[in-house]
Amino acid sequence: MIVVSGLLAVGEKKLTRTIASRFCRMCAKSGFAENFDALTGAGMRDRAFTWTSSVFLTLAHELL
Repeated sequence: MIVVSGLLAVGEKKLTRTIASRFCRMCAKSGFAENFDALTGAGMRDRAFTWTSSVFLTLAHELL
């Protein structure tokens, strides 16, 4: 979310939407985990974490 905010602030809308889309697809596939495997995108540890779902809802609503 911090990276997305920074990119939006400097006008990088295309890259921002790419990141938002990839994040939302990862969540849809792997759940709202606390963290994700960097290579596979598989959800790790707690699969019902509120920060992940909050970021998903914000990105989906504002950017997708």
